[in-house]
Amino acid sequence: MSKLHPTEQRPTAVLEQQALQAIRSGQLQVAQQLYRQAISQGGASPASYSNLAAIEIQAGEIASAAELLKQALVLSPSSAESWLNLGTVEFALGRYNSAADAFRHAAALKPGFAKAYANLGKCLHAEGDHPGAQAAFQLALEHQPNYPEALSGLGVSMREQGRAQASIPLFQRALALREADPEILNNLALSLQAISQIGSAIHCFEQALNRSPAQPEILSNLGIALMEQGHVGKAAEHFQRAIQLNPHYTEAHRHLGYCIHGSDDPQPEQQALTCLQQLADDPRRYHLQFAIGKYKLDRQDPEAATWFCNANRLRSEQLEGRWQLPKANALLEINQRILNRTNIAPPDSSNSARSWPRLIFIVGLPRCGSTLVETILSRNEQLIDLGEVAFLNQALEGNNTLAGIRSSYLEAIQLHPAFKADAQAISDKYLYNFAYCPILAASFPDCRIIHVHRNPMDNLWSTFTNYFASGNEWTYSLEHSVAFYRIYRQVMDANEQLMPGRIYHLNYDHLTRSPELEIPRLIKHCGFQWNNAYLHPEHSGRQIHTASAVQARAPISSRSVGRWRLYQELLGPYADQLEQLGYSTAIEPIA
Repeated sequence: MSKLHPTEQRPTAVLEQQALQAIRSGQLQVAQQLYRQAISQGGASPASYSNLAAIEIQAGEIASAAELLKQALVLSPSSAESWLNLGTVEFALGRYNSAADAFRHAAALKPGFAKAYANLGKCLHAEGDHPGAQAAFQLALEHQPNYPEALSGLGVSMREQGRAQASIPLFQRALALREADPEILNNLALSLQAISQIGSAIHCFEQALNRSPAQPEILSNLGIALMEQGHVGKAAEHFQRAIQLNPHYTEAHRHLGYCIHGSDDPQPEQQALTCLQQLADDPRRYHLQFAIGKYKLDRQDPEAATWFCNANRLRSEQLEGRWQLPKANALLEINQRILNRTNIAPPDSSNSARSWPRLIFIVGLPRCGSTLVETILSRNEQLIDLGEVAFLNQALEGNNTLAGIRSSYLEAIQLHPAFKADAQAISDKYLYNFAYCPILAASFPDCRIIHVHRNPMDNLWSTFTNYFASGNEWTYSLEHSVAFYRIYRQVMDANEQLMPGRIYHLNYDHLTRSPELEIPRLIKHCGFQWNNAYLHPEHSGRQIHTASAVQARAPISSRSVGRWRLYQELLGPYADQLEQLGYSTAIEPIA
Protein backbone atom coordinates (compact mmCIF):
# COMPACT_ATOMS: atom_id res chain seq x y z
CA MET A 1 0.00 0.00 0.00
CA SER A 2 1.30 3.48 -0.87
CA LYS A 3 1.43 6.20 1.73
CA LEU A 4 -1.46 8.64 1.77
CA HIS A 5 -0.63 12.06 0.35
CA PRO A 6 -1.43 14.75 2.92
CA THR A 7 -3.69 16.73 0.53
CA GLU A 8 -5.52 13.70 -0.87
CA GLN A 9 -9.17 13.69 0.23
CA ARG A 10 -11.04 10.42 0.63
CA PRO A 11 -14.33 9.54 2.36
CA THR A 12 -13.97 8.72 6.04
CA ALA A 13 -15.24 5.18 5.54
CA VAL A 14 -12.61 4.57 2.86
CA LEU A 15 -9.85 5.89 5.13
CA GLU A 16 -11.00 3.59 7.92
CA GLN A 17 -10.97 0.58 5.62
CA GLN A 18 -7.49 1.43 4.35
CA ALA A 19 -6.28 1.89 7.91
CA LEU A 20 -7.49 -1.62 8.81
CA GLN A 21 -5.65 -3.01 5.79
CA ALA A 22 -2.50 -1.18 6.87
CA ILE A 23 -2.76 -2.71 10.36
CA ARG A 24 -3.13 -6.19 8.88
CA SER A 25 -0.02 -5.67 6.76
CA GLY A 26 1.97 -4.33 9.73
CA GLN A 27 2.15 -0.71 8.47
CA LEU A 28 1.21 0.93 11.75
CA GLN A 29 2.53 4.40 10.88
CA VAL A 30 0.41 4.43 7.71
CA ALA A 31 -2.61 3.25 9.72
CA GLN A 32 -1.94 5.97 12.31
CA GLN A 33 -1.91 8.65 9.60
CA LEU A 34 -5.08 7.31 7.98
CA TYR A 35 -7.01 7.17 11.26
CA ARG A 36 -5.93 10.68 12.22
CA GLN A 37 -7.19 12.02 8.89
CA ALA A 38 -10.45 10.07 9.21
CA ILE A 39 -11.07 11.52 12.67
CA SER A 40 -10.14 15.05 11.61
CA GLN A 41 -12.64 14.85 8.70
CA GLY A 42 -15.46 13.86 11.06
CA GLY A 43 -17.84 10.94 11.07
CA ALA A 44 -15.26 8.38 12.20
CA SER A 45 -16.56 5.26 13.94
CA PRO A 46 -15.83 4.41 17.60
CA ALA A 47 -13.57 1.61 16.35
CA SER A 48 -11.34 4.17 14.62
CA TYR A 49 -10.77 6.00 17.90
CA SER A 50 -10.08 2.70 19.70
CA ASN A 51 -7.74 1.38 17.00
CA LEU A 52 -5.83 4.64 16.80
CA ALA A 53 -5.54 4.59 20.61
CA ALA A 54 -4.00 1.12 20.44
CA ILE A 55 -1.42 2.38 17.93
CA GLU A 56 -0.67 5.42 20.11
CA ILE A 57 -0.10 3.15 23.09
CA GLN A 58 2.49 1.15 21.15
CA ALA A 59 4.16 4.44 20.18
CA GLY A 60 4.30 5.50 23.83
CA GLU A 61 1.70 8.25 23.43
CA ILE A 62 -0.32 7.18 26.47
CA ALA A 63 -2.01 10.52 27.23
CA SER A 64 -3.15 10.84 23.59
CA ALA A 65 -4.53 7.29 23.72
CA ALA A 66 -6.56 8.12 26.84
CA GLU A 67 -8.25 11.08 25.11
CA LEU A 68 -9.03 8.98 22.02
CA LEU A 69 -10.64 6.27 24.14
CA LYS A 70 -12.76 8.83 25.96
CA GLN A 71 -14.00 10.07 22.58
CA ALA A 72 -14.73 6.49 21.50
CA LEU A 73 -16.84 6.00 24.62
CA VAL A 74 -18.83 9.18 23.93
CA LEU A 75 -19.82 7.58 20.61
CA SER A 76 -20.28 4.07 22.01
CA PRO A 77 -20.61 4.09 25.82
CA SER A 78 -21.62 0.41 25.97
CA SER A 79 -18.31 -0.99 24.67
CA ALA A 80 -16.79 -3.05 27.50
CA GLU A 81 -13.52 -3.39 25.57
CA SER A 82 -13.17 0.38 25.19
CA TRP A 83 -13.75 0.85 28.91
CA LEU A 84 -11.12 -1.82 29.58
CA ASN A 85 -8.63 -0.08 27.30
CA LEU A 86 -9.36 3.29 28.88
CA GLY A 87 -8.70 1.81 32.32
CA THR A 88 -5.41 0.39 31.07
CA VAL A 89 -4.10 3.75 29.85
CA GLU A 90 -5.39 5.61 32.91
CA PHE A 91 -3.52 3.08 35.06
CA ALA A 92 -0.36 3.64 33.01
CA LEU A 93 -0.72 7.38 33.67
CA GLY A 94 -0.98 6.75 37.42
CA ARG A 95 -4.62 7.86 37.56
CA TYR A 96 -5.76 4.90 39.62
CA ASN A 97 -9.20 6.22 40.62
CA SER A 98 -10.15 6.88 37.01
CA ALA A 99 -8.72 3.53 35.95
CA ALA A 100 -10.71 1.68 38.61
CA ASP A 101 -13.93 3.40 37.51
CA ALA A 102 -13.25 2.37 33.90
CA PHE A 103 -12.66 -1.26 34.85
CA ARG A 104 -15.86 -1.29 36.92
CA HIS A 105 -17.77 0.00 33.87
CA ALA A 106 -16.25 -2.76 31.74
CA ALA A 107 -17.21 -5.46 34.25
CA ALA A 108 -20.76 -4.11 34.57
CA LEU A 109 -21.23 -4.13 30.79
CA LYS A 110 -19.79 -7.60 30.28
CA PRO A 111 -20.63 -10.06 33.08
CA GLY A 112 -17.84 -12.50 33.71
CA PHE A 113 -15.20 -10.16 32.25
CA ALA A 114 -12.28 -11.65 34.18
CA LYS A 115 -9.68 -9.27 32.75
CA ALA A 116 -11.65 -6.27 33.97
CA TYR A 117 -11.77 -7.68 37.51
CA ALA A 118 -8.06 -8.54 37.43
CA ASN A 119 -7.14 -5.05 36.26
CA LEU A 120 -9.41 -3.56 38.92
CA GLY A 121 -7.46 -5.61 41.45
CA LYS A 122 -4.22 -4.07 40.17
CA CYS A 123 -5.67 -0.56 40.63
CA LEU A 124 -6.90 -1.18 44.15
CA HIS A 125 -3.57 -2.77 45.05
CA ALA A 126 -1.73 0.29 43.75
CA GLU A 127 -3.92 2.45 46.01
CA GLY A 128 -3.12 0.26 49.04
CA ASP A 129 -6.62 -1.23 49.29
CA HIS A 130 -5.59 -4.84 49.87
CA PRO A 131 -9.04 -6.20 50.86
CA GLY A 132 -10.61 -4.58 47.78
CA ALA A 133 -7.81 -5.80 45.53
CA GLN A 134 -8.09 -9.36 46.80
CA ALA A 135 -11.86 -9.36 46.33
CA ALA A 136 -11.41 -8.20 42.72
CA PHE A 137 -8.78 -10.85 41.98
CA GLN A 138 -11.04 -13.49 43.52
CA LEU A 139 -13.89 -12.40 41.22
CA ALA A 140 -11.57 -12.72 38.22
CA LEU A 141 -10.65 -16.24 39.33
CA GLU A 142 -14.30 -17.21 39.85
CA HIS A 143 -14.91 -16.48 36.18
CA GLN A 144 -11.54 -17.73 34.93
CA PRO A 145 -9.86 -20.08 37.46
CA ASN A 146 -6.72 -20.59 35.36
CA TYR A 147 -5.80 -16.92 35.01
CA PRO A 148 -2.07 -16.44 35.77
CA GLU A 149 -2.26 -12.63 36.14
CA ALA A 150 -5.10 -12.87 38.65
CA LEU A 151 -3.37 -15.64 40.62
CA SER A 152 -0.13 -13.66 40.73
CA GLY A 153 -1.89 -10.38 41.59
CA LEU A 154 -3.76 -12.02 44.45
CA GLY A 155 -0.50 -13.52 45.70
CA VAL A 156 1.29 -10.16 45.67
CA SER A 157 -1.51 -8.47 47.61
CA MET A 158 -1.60 -11.25 50.20
CA ARG A 159 2.18 -11.11 50.66
CA GLU A 160 2.13 -7.37 51.18
CA GLN A 161 -0.58 -7.83 53.80
CA GLY A 162 1.72 -10.15 55.76
CA ARG A 163 0.37 -13.45 54.36
CA ALA A 164 3.42 -14.55 52.41
CA GLN A 165 3.01 -18.23 53.30
CA ALA A 166 -0.53 -18.32 51.87
CA SER A 167 0.61 -16.55 48.68
CA ILE A 168 3.10 -19.25 47.66
CA PRO A 169 0.56 -21.81 46.31
CA LEU A 170 -0.95 -19.05 44.15
CA PHE A 171 2.37 -18.32 42.47
CA GLN A 172 3.00 -22.03 42.05
CA ARG A 173 -0.38 -22.43 40.31
CA ALA A 174 0.43 -19.48 38.06
CA LEU A 175 3.80 -21.02 37.16
CA ALA A 176 2.10 -24.31 36.26
CA LEU A 177 0.06 -22.32 33.73
CA ARG A 178 2.92 -20.15 32.53
CA GLU A 179 6.12 -22.09 33.04
CA ALA A 180 9.31 -20.19 33.91
CA ASP A 181 7.59 -16.79 33.62
CA PRO A 182 10.20 -14.32 35.02
CA GLU A 183 7.66 -12.04 36.72
CA ILE A 184 5.88 -14.92 38.47
CA LEU A 185 9.22 -16.46 39.50
CA ASN A 186 10.26 -13.09 40.91
CA ASN A 187 7.07 -12.85 42.97
CA LEU A 188 7.39 -16.42 44.21
CA ALA A 189 10.96 -15.63 45.26
CA LEU A 190 9.83 -12.57 47.20
CA SER A 191 7.30 -14.64 49.14
CA LEU A 192 9.86 -17.35 49.88
CA GLN A 193 12.24 -14.63 51.04
CA ALA A 194 9.56 -13.19 53.33
CA ILE A 195 9.21 -16.52 55.17
CA SER A 196 12.99 -16.90 55.49
CA GLN A 197 13.34 -19.54 52.75
CA ILE A 198 16.28 -17.57 51.42
CA GLY A 199 18.01 -20.40 49.55
CA SER A 200 14.84 -21.25 47.62
CA ALA A 201 14.22 -17.54 46.99
CA ILE A 202 17.68 -17.04 45.51
CA HIS A 203 17.16 -20.09 43.29
CA CYS A 204 13.91 -18.58 41.95
CA PHE A 205 15.52 -15.19 41.34
CA GLU A 206 18.32 -16.91 39.43
CA GLN A 207 15.80 -18.90 37.38
CA ALA A 208 14.02 -15.68 36.48
CA LEU A 209 17.30 -14.05 35.43
CA ASN A 210 18.26 -17.08 33.34
CA ARG A 211 15.03 -16.59 31.43
CA SER A 212 15.28 -12.79 31.28
CA PRO A 213 18.80 -11.62 32.27
CA ALA A 214 18.37 -7.89 31.66
CA GLN A 215 15.69 -7.25 34.31
CA PRO A 216 16.83 -4.52 36.74
CA GLU A 217 14.08 -5.24 39.26
CA ILE A 218 14.93 -8.93 39.51
CA LEU A 219 18.66 -8.14 39.73
CA SER A 220 17.95 -5.72 42.58
CA ASN A 221 15.72 -8.22 44.38
CA LEU A 222 18.43 -10.87 44.13
CA GLY A 223 20.86 -8.28 45.50
CA ILE A 224 18.63 -7.75 48.54
CA ALA A 225 18.44 -11.49 49.15
CA LEU A 226 22.22 -11.81 48.95
CA MET A 227 22.62 -8.85 51.30
CA GLU A 228 20.28 -10.50 53.81
CA GLN A 229 22.51 -13.59 53.68
CA GLY A 230 25.58 -11.45 54.37
CA HIS A 231 27.02 -11.56 50.84
CA VAL A 232 27.45 -7.81 50.70
CA GLY A 233 29.99 -7.72 47.85
CA LYS A 234 27.86 -9.91 45.58
CA ALA A 235 24.79 -7.86 46.48
CA ALA A 236 26.55 -4.64 45.47
CA GLU A 237 27.45 -6.18 42.10
CA HIS A 238 23.78 -6.94 41.41
CA PHE A 239 22.66 -3.44 42.40
CA GLN A 240 25.34 -1.93 40.17
CA ARG A 241 24.25 -4.14 37.28
CA ALA A 242 20.64 -3.04 37.79
CA ILE A 243 21.74 0.60 37.70
CA GLN A 244 23.75 0.02 34.52
CA LEU A 245 20.62 -1.35 32.85
CA ASN A 246 18.43 1.41 34.26
CA PRO A 247 20.37 4.42 35.61
CA HIS A 248 17.07 5.84 36.89
CA TYR A 249 16.26 2.84 39.09
CA THR A 250 15.99 4.83 42.30
CA GLU A 251 15.48 1.88 44.66
CA ALA A 252 18.64 0.16 43.41
CA HIS A 253 20.64 3.32 44.21
CA ARG A 254 19.30 3.26 47.77
CA HIS A 255 20.03 -0.44 48.25
CA LEU A 256 23.56 0.02 46.91
CA GLY A 257 24.06 2.65 49.59
CA TYR A 258 23.65 -0.02 52.29
CA CYS A 259 26.50 -2.05 50.74
CA ILE A 260 29.12 0.65 50.14
CA HIS A 261 30.70 2.99 52.70
CA GLY A 262 30.62 6.61 51.66
CA SER A 263 34.37 7.05 52.11
CA ASP A 264 35.37 3.96 50.09
CA ASP A 265 34.13 4.76 46.59
CA PRO A 266 32.82 8.16 45.42
CA GLN A 267 31.27 6.82 42.21
CA PRO A 268 27.95 5.46 43.61
CA GLU A 269 27.24 8.78 45.32
CA GLN A 270 28.02 10.66 42.10
CA GLN A 271 25.75 8.32 40.14
CA ALA A 272 22.93 8.99 42.59
CA LEU A 273 23.49 12.75 42.33
CA THR A 274 23.42 12.59 38.53
CA CYS A 275 20.25 10.52 38.60
CA LEU A 276 18.63 13.00 40.99
CA GLN A 277 19.39 15.90 38.65
CA GLN A 278 17.79 13.99 35.78
CA LEU A 279 14.71 13.07 37.83
CA ALA A 280 14.05 16.43 39.42
CA ASP A 281 10.27 15.92 39.39
CA ASP A 282 10.14 12.16 39.95
CA PRO A 283 7.98 11.26 42.99
CA ARG A 284 10.38 8.45 43.96
CA ARG A 285 13.49 10.61 44.14
CA TYR A 286 13.44 10.26 47.93
CA HIS A 287 15.24 6.91 47.41
CA LEU A 288 18.15 8.85 45.92
CA GLN A 289 18.09 11.41 48.72
CA PHE A 290 18.25 8.65 51.33
CA ALA A 291 21.20 7.07 49.47
CA ILE A 292 23.13 10.34 49.21
CA GLY A 293 22.39 11.11 52.85
CA LYS A 294 23.73 7.70 53.86
CA TYR A 295 26.99 8.19 51.95
CA LYS A 296 27.48 11.55 53.68
CA LEU A 297 26.50 10.10 57.05
CA ASP A 298 29.26 7.50 56.63
CA ARG A 299 31.75 10.38 56.40
CA GLN A 300 30.08 12.31 59.24
CA ASP A 301 29.42 15.09 56.75
CA PRO A 302 27.07 17.72 58.30
CA GLU A 303 25.26 17.97 54.95
CA ALA A 304 23.80 14.50 55.60
CA ALA A 305 21.10 16.13 57.74
CA THR A 306 19.89 18.25 54.81
CA TRP A 307 19.61 15.24 52.53
CA PHE A 308 17.68 13.20 55.07
CA CYS A 309 15.38 16.15 55.76
CA ASN A 310 14.61 16.48 52.04
CA ALA A 311 13.99 12.73 51.65
CA ASN A 312 11.72 12.54 54.67
CA ARG A 313 9.84 15.71 53.79
CA LEU A 314 9.02 14.39 50.33
CA ARG A 315 7.93 11.00 51.64
CA SER A 316 5.88 12.56 54.42
CA GLU A 317 4.08 14.83 51.95
CA GLN A 318 3.23 11.84 49.76
CA LEU A 319 1.74 9.97 52.73
CA GLU A 320 -0.19 12.91 54.14
CA GLY A 321 -3.80 12.03 54.88
CA ARG A 322 -3.20 8.30 54.37
CA TRP A 323 -2.35 7.42 57.97
CA GLN A 324 -2.71 8.73 61.50
CA LEU A 325 -0.94 8.35 64.80
CA PRO A 326 -2.50 5.76 67.12
CA LYS A 327 -3.81 6.76 70.53
CA ALA A 328 -2.20 5.18 73.58
CA ASN A 329 -5.57 4.73 75.30
CA ALA A 330 -7.01 2.94 72.29
CA LEU A 331 -4.12 0.46 72.30
CA LEU A 332 -4.48 -0.15 76.02
CA GLU A 333 -8.24 -0.66 75.68
CA ILE A 334 -7.64 -3.57 73.29
CA ASN A 335 -5.74 -5.37 76.05
CA GLN A 336 -8.36 -4.50 78.67
CA ARG A 337 -11.21 -5.68 76.46
CA ILE A 338 -9.67 -9.06 75.73
CA LEU A 339 -8.25 -10.12 79.06
CA ASN A 340 -9.01 -10.17 82.69
CA ARG A 341 -6.11 -8.52 84.50
CA THR A 342 -5.84 -11.38 86.94
CA ASN A 343 -5.06 -13.73 84.05
CA ILE A 344 -1.59 -12.34 83.49
CA ALA A 345 0.45 -15.20 84.83
CA PRO A 346 4.09 -15.10 85.87
CA PRO A 347 6.46 -17.08 83.66
CA ASP A 348 6.31 -20.81 84.32
CA SER A 349 9.66 -22.47 83.77
CA SER A 350 8.56 -26.00 84.65
CA ASN A 351 8.96 -28.56 81.91
CA SER A 352 5.43 -29.86 82.50
CA ALA A 353 4.00 -26.47 81.57
CA ARG A 354 5.52 -26.59 78.09
CA SER A 355 4.35 -28.76 75.24
CA TRP A 356 5.62 -26.20 72.76
CA PRO A 357 8.96 -24.50 72.19
CA ARG A 358 9.23 -21.46 74.42
CA LEU A 359 8.09 -18.29 72.66
CA ILE A 360 10.39 -15.27 72.86
CA PHE A 361 8.86 -11.98 71.81
CA ILE A 362 11.24 -9.10 71.04
CA VAL A 363 9.46 -5.73 71.12
CA GLY A 364 10.38 -2.06 70.85
CA LEU A 365 10.75 0.56 68.14
CA PRO A 366 12.35 0.12 64.72
CA ARG A 367 16.14 0.65 64.91
CA CYS A 368 16.16 0.04 68.67
CA GLY A 369 18.83 -2.68 68.40
CA SER A 370 16.40 -5.59 68.17
CA THR A 371 18.17 -7.15 65.16
CA LEU A 372 21.37 -7.48 67.20
CA VAL A 373 19.44 -9.11 70.05
CA GLU A 374 17.69 -11.53 67.71
CA THR A 375 21.02 -12.40 66.07
CA ILE A 376 22.58 -13.07 69.48
CA LEU A 377 19.73 -15.44 70.35
CA SER A 378 19.99 -17.15 66.97
CA ARG A 379 23.41 -18.48 68.00
CA ASN A 380 21.33 -21.09 69.85
CA GLU A 381 21.00 -23.84 67.23
CA GLN A 382 17.78 -25.04 68.90
CA LEU A 383 16.01 -21.71 68.33
CA ILE A 384 13.66 -21.05 65.38
CA ASP A 385 14.07 -17.49 64.20
CA LEU A 386 10.79 -16.23 62.68
CA GLY A 387 12.00 -12.66 62.12
CA GLU A 388 9.28 -10.03 61.81
CA VAL A 389 5.98 -11.85 61.34
CA ALA A 390 2.55 -10.30 61.88
CA PHE A 391 1.09 -13.50 63.34
CA LEU A 392 -0.26 -11.79 66.47
CA ASN A 393 -1.92 -9.01 64.45
CA GLN A 394 -3.60 -11.63 62.26
CA ALA A 395 -4.76 -13.53 65.34
CA LEU A 396 -6.21 -10.35 66.87
CA GLU A 397 -8.20 -9.60 63.71
CA GLY A 398 -10.34 -12.70 63.97
CA ASN A 399 -10.52 -13.41 67.71
CA ASN A 400 -11.83 -11.74 70.85
CA THR A 401 -10.72 -14.36 73.38
CA LEU A 402 -7.34 -15.42 74.68
CA ALA A 403 -8.02 -19.00 73.66
CA GLY A 404 -8.83 -17.95 70.10
CA ILE A 405 -5.76 -15.71 69.87
CA ARG A 406 -3.50 -18.43 71.21
CA SER A 407 -4.92 -21.05 68.86
CA SER A 408 -4.69 -18.80 65.79
CA TYR A 409 -1.12 -17.71 66.59
CA LEU A 410 0.12 -21.26 67.20
CA GLU A 411 -1.56 -22.46 64.01
CA ALA A 412 0.30 -19.78 62.02
CA ILE A 413 3.61 -20.89 63.55
CA GLN A 414 2.94 -24.54 62.68
CA LEU A 415 2.44 -23.55 59.05
CA HIS A 416 5.78 -21.75 58.96
CA PRO A 417 8.28 -23.87 56.99
CA ALA A 418 10.97 -23.48 59.67
CA PHE A 419 8.75 -24.85 62.45
CA LYS A 420 9.99 -27.82 64.46
CA ALA A 421 7.97 -29.10 67.40
CA ASP A 422 11.12 -30.22 69.23
CA ALA A 423 12.87 -26.84 69.05
CA GLN A 424 13.88 -25.24 72.33
CA ALA A 425 12.51 -21.80 71.51
CA ILE A 426 10.92 -19.64 68.81
CA SER A 427 11.69 -15.93 68.48
CA ASP A 428 9.20 -13.42 67.07
CA LYS A 429 10.60 -9.93 66.39
CA TYR A 430 7.46 -8.10 65.31
CA LEU A 431 8.36 -4.93 67.21
CA TYR A 432 4.90 -3.38 67.36
CA ASN A 433 3.78 -6.27 69.55
CA PHE A 434 4.87 -3.88 72.32
CA ALA A 435 1.26 -2.68 72.29
CA TYR A 436 -0.03 -6.13 73.27
CA CYS A 437 2.40 -7.35 75.93
CA PRO A 438 -0.44 -8.16 78.39
CA ILE A 439 -2.17 -10.32 75.77
CA LEU A 440 1.11 -12.11 75.02
CA ALA A 441 1.79 -12.77 78.70
CA ALA A 442 -1.73 -14.07 79.32
CA SER A 443 -1.90 -16.18 76.17
CA PHE A 444 1.56 -17.72 76.62
CA PRO A 445 2.45 -17.84 80.33
CA ASP A 446 5.82 -19.46 79.59
CA CYS A 447 6.88 -16.85 77.02
CA ARG A 448 9.67 -14.33 77.43
CA ILE A 449 9.03 -10.71 76.44
CA ILE A 450 12.23 -8.78 75.75
CA HIS A 451 11.83 -5.03 75.40
CA VAL A 452 14.85 -3.55 73.61
CA HIS A 453 15.32 0.18 74.05
CA ARG A 454 18.04 2.75 73.56
CA ASN A 455 18.71 6.47 73.89
CA PRO A 456 15.56 8.03 72.41
CA MET A 457 17.38 10.52 70.21
CA ASP A 458 19.75 7.88 68.81
CA ASN A 459 16.68 5.76 68.11
CA LEU A 460 14.69 8.53 66.38
CA TRP A 461 17.70 9.75 64.40
CA SER A 462 18.30 6.20 63.18
CA THR A 463 14.70 5.81 62.01
CA PHE A 464 14.88 9.23 60.33
CA THR A 465 17.93 8.18 58.30
CA ASN A 466 16.33 5.02 56.92
CA TYR A 467 13.56 4.27 54.47
CA PHE A 468 10.91 1.85 55.75
CA ALA A 469 8.13 -0.15 54.19
CA SER A 470 4.49 0.62 55.00
CA GLY A 471 3.44 0.72 58.63
CA ASN A 472 6.23 3.06 59.81
CA GLU A 473 4.89 6.34 58.43
CA TRP A 474 5.65 8.22 61.65
CA THR A 475 9.40 7.88 60.97
CA TYR A 476 9.36 10.42 58.11
CA SER A 477 8.80 13.41 60.39
CA LEU A 478 10.73 14.30 63.52
CA GLU A 479 7.59 15.89 64.97
CA HIS A 480 5.67 12.67 64.43
CA SER A 481 8.62 10.67 65.75
CA VAL A 482 8.55 12.52 69.09
CA ALA A 483 4.77 12.05 69.28
CA PHE A 484 5.01 8.34 68.51
CA TYR A 485 7.83 7.88 71.00
CA ARG A 486 5.60 9.33 73.71
CA ILE A 487 2.76 6.93 72.77
CA TYR A 488 5.16 3.99 72.84
CA ARG A 489 6.51 4.94 76.25
CA GLN A 490 3.02 5.50 77.66
CA VAL A 491 2.01 2.02 76.54
CA MET A 492 5.17 0.38 77.86
CA ASP A 493 4.86 2.19 81.21
CA ALA A 494 1.25 0.98 81.52
CA ASN A 495 2.36 -2.56 80.64
CA GLU A 496 5.03 -2.48 83.34
CA GLN A 497 2.52 -1.29 85.95
CA LEU A 498 0.07 -3.99 84.93
CA MET A 499 2.62 -6.81 84.92
CA PRO A 500 5.65 -5.73 86.98
CA GLY A 501 8.75 -7.81 86.39
CA ARG A 502 7.17 -9.72 83.51
CA ILE A 503 9.01 -7.79 80.78
CA TYR A 504 12.81 -7.99 80.44
CA HIS A 505 14.03 -4.47 79.61
CA LEU A 506 17.31 -4.61 77.67
CA ASN A 507 19.23 -1.38 77.15
CA TYR A 508 20.93 -1.49 73.73
CA ASP A 509 23.49 1.13 74.77
CA HIS A 510 24.53 -1.03 77.73
CA LEU A 511 24.55 -4.13 75.54
CA THR A 512 26.94 -2.66 72.98
CA ARG A 513 29.21 -1.01 75.56
CA SER A 514 29.39 -4.01 77.89
CA PRO A 515 28.35 -7.16 75.99
CA GLU A 516 30.26 -9.48 78.30
CA LEU A 517 27.93 -8.43 81.16
CA GLU A 518 24.62 -7.99 79.33
CA ILE A 519 24.61 -11.02 77.05
CA PRO A 520 24.96 -13.66 79.83
CA ARG A 521 22.06 -12.02 81.67
CA LEU A 522 19.94 -12.14 78.53
CA ILE A 523 20.78 -15.78 77.85
CA LYS A 524 20.00 -16.76 81.42
CA HIS A 525 16.65 -14.98 81.23
CA CYS A 526 15.74 -16.98 78.11
CA GLY A 527 16.63 -20.23 79.87
CA PHE A 528 19.46 -21.17 77.49
CA GLN A 529 22.73 -22.88 78.38
CA TRP A 530 25.72 -20.59 78.07
CA ASN A 531 27.98 -20.78 75.04
CA ASN A 532 30.70 -18.29 74.10
CA ALA A 533 29.19 -18.16 70.60
CA TYR A 534 26.58 -15.75 71.99
CA LEU A 535 29.33 -13.12 72.28
CA HIS A 536 29.95 -13.27 68.52
CA PRO A 537 26.65 -12.68 66.69
CA GLU A 538 28.61 -11.49 63.63
CA HIS A 539 29.30 -15.17 62.85
CA SER A 540 25.62 -16.00 62.59
CA GLY A 541 24.46 -17.19 59.17
CA ARG A 542 20.84 -16.21 59.74
CA GLN A 543 18.86 -14.21 57.24
CA ILE A 544 18.39 -10.57 58.23
CA HIS A 545 15.53 -8.72 56.55
CA THR A 546 15.94 -5.25 58.01
CA ALA A 547 18.09 -2.24 57.17
CA SER A 548 20.53 -3.67 59.74
CA ALA A 549 21.45 -6.53 57.37
CA VAL A 550 24.97 -5.18 56.80
CA GLN A 551 25.55 -3.67 60.23
CA ALA A 552 24.60 -6.90 62.01
CA ARG A 553 27.40 -8.79 60.23
CA ALA A 554 30.02 -6.72 62.06
CA PRO A 555 31.28 -7.36 65.61
CA ILE A 556 29.33 -5.67 68.40
CA SER A 557 30.20 -1.98 68.50
CA SER A 558 29.07 1.01 70.52
CA ARG A 559 29.94 3.55 67.80
CA SER A 560 26.29 4.52 67.34
CA VAL A 561 25.79 5.50 71.00
CA GLY A 562 25.37 9.27 71.18
CA ARG A 563 25.77 9.68 67.41
CA TRP A 564 22.75 11.98 67.22
CA ARG A 565 24.80 14.74 68.88
CA LEU A 566 26.81 15.14 65.65
CA TYR A 567 23.63 16.74 64.28
CA GLN A 568 22.75 18.79 67.33
CA GLU A 569 21.67 21.83 65.29
CA LEU A 570 18.85 19.85 63.64
CA LEU A 571 17.99 17.49 66.47
CA GLY A 572 18.47 19.68 69.56
CA PRO A 573 14.90 21.07 69.60
CA TYR A 574 13.43 17.56 69.48
CA ALA A 575 15.71 16.42 72.29
CA ASP A 576 14.39 19.37 74.31
CA GLN A 577 10.81 18.23 73.63
CA LEU A 578 11.60 14.74 74.88
CA GLU A 579 13.27 16.11 77.99
CA GLN A 580 10.20 18.26 78.70
CA LEU A 581 8.06 15.12 78.39
CA GLY A 582 10.27 13.45 81.00
CA TYR A 583 12.42 11.26 78.74
CA SER A 584 16.15 11.63 79.29
CA THR A 585 18.36 11.95 76.21
CA ALA A 586 21.62 11.65 78.17
CA ILE A 587 23.89 8.63 77.75
CA GLU A 588 23.08 6.31 80.65
CA PRO A 589 25.99 5.09 82.78
CA ILE A 590 26.51 1.35 82.98
CA ALA A 591 25.45 0.05 86.38
